[in-house]
Amino acid sequence: MISFETARDIAFAYREVETGEKLLADLDKAKERYTAPDIRDAFGRRQDGLTLGVPSGDSSRTMYQVSWSLAVPVVEAHIANARARIAALCEKAAAEMTHPDTVGGPAA
Repeated sequence: MISFETARDIAFAYREVETGEKLLADLDKAKERYTAPDIRDAFGRRQDGLTLGVPSGDSSRTMYQVSWSLAVPVVEAHIANARARIAALCEKAAAEMTHPDTVGGPAA
């Protein structure tokens, strides 16, 4: 059986790909119209760039309004990284299916 952690990590990586692809589609639509993307936050406020950072804690760091021109390569790299992670996790899942004793005992 595939471990909970592996299944969860695969799901999270797929979510990152899906989110990144939606953002790229929004950016591509805006580029076709030669306008700034109309991307809004949860409160409906228009965002003029990305916010990148470590969200909380003593070591929190945040950059606001990172240019949309930088967004495309950053999001594309993030998607590629998530896909590579999915591939590696699928290999791990296959190993867990082949060798169930390494996950939590013999298969039932």
